[in-house]
Amino acid sequence: MTSISDRAGASRRIGALMRGFALGAAGVAALGLSTHAARAETRGYAVSWFYMAAESQKDDCPDGTNDLSEVMARKILVGMGKTPAEIDKMFVDFPNNLYGALYMRGKANGKPTNVYNNPTSEPDPNVKLAKGHVAYGFNLDGKDGPNDFVDPITQEHGVDDMLYRAVGCFITQRASGGLRPTYPAIQWDTTRDQMPAWIIEVSGIERGPDGKIKDGDVKLGFYRGTSPVTRNAAGDPQSDMSFTVDTNPRMQNVVHATMKGGTLTTDPFEFYMVQDPFGVTEYHFKKTQIRLTLNDDGSAKGVLGGYQPWLPIYEGFALGGAVNELNLSVDAPGIYYALKKLADFEPDANGQNQYISSSYWIEAVPAFISHPNADKTSMNLGPVKLAQSH
Repeated sequence: MTSISDRAGASRRIGALMRGFALGAAGVAALGLSTHAARAETRGYAVSWFYMAAESQKDDCPDGTNDLSEVMARKILVGMGKTPAEIDKMFVDFPNNLYGALYMRGKANGKPTNVYNNPTSEPDPNVKLAKGHVAYGFNLDGKDGPNDFVDPITQEHGVDDMLYRAVGCFITQRASGGLRPTYPAIQWDTTRDQMPAWIIEVSGIERGPDGKIKDGDVKLGFYRGTSPVTRNAAGDPQSDMSFTVDTNPRMQNVVHATMKGGTLTTDPFEFYMVQDPFGVTEYHFKKTQIRLTLNDDGSAKGVLGGYQPWLPIYEGFALGGAVNELNLSVDAPGIYYALKKLADFEPDANGQNQYISSSYWIEAVPAFISHPNADKTSMNLGPVKLAQSH
């Protein structure tokens, strides 16, 4: 017969064994969690700003900036043969009396024609070009020539950005210190309520014991979403909103990148993205590179550089016709001629380059990103449908 003391001892031994099992299971679980936490993470972003990366300098337009619209319009009217009295009369209600006149200032077969549809129907006005040597971007051709720039952040020489030379002396295209040029900021802001969001996904991120992003290989995906951004109370894109990736193959840009010091730099690749007809209908870059810094607050900021067709850039300015010229102080045919002269990549059969080197700012806020029919989230932490970027 088993004594009470024997049963108590057995109970204590069983209890100790069970506690040992529990501690062992906890250790295994902790090990699993530690291993799980060490797995690569993915961060998602919604693009909040994308436009030509200007870093205007005081001396990069040594001949001054291009004329403001009132001076420009008077010169155009003189070239059209208008008398001083006629010009003064047209300026009584400036700029409202000038829209029609500027549209039809071109000449084709001796007859007036729409100069925005036919920019070569007007002689080259030889707009002033930017002559500085500071610009964001990349050395796309591996050379360092007299027309190249130095990136103010990376100090890379040979940076190619002939687009800035073409438009950098128009006052509404100038900015510095990461600020946004006036009209482009308005233009981008106007499109965001109906334009599907641009979204970025960086995967393969690993962190050290200090929580800092480790150097190494990562993957960058640049997609279009299926819905626009949502604005916050300040009118800017709201952080931490959910987006679904558009499955259209044209919107799939995926490339290897190298992370160093929290900033990734992609390998060269070909980039395609649809924007909005109010600005530039579509972007197509060759020899594209992206440099993107992942900030601790979940945001990201960087620059995209590459060669893009120059004609759609002109069309973006010409779409607004005289309204753009008179309100933005830009000379649309002048921009056409400047882009054509400065284009520096992929000549056609006649030797005319079809692409121009350019650089664009990218700013982005943290976002949730999901892929249709995906079993895992962008955080790679389990079979849930959405995951936050930070």
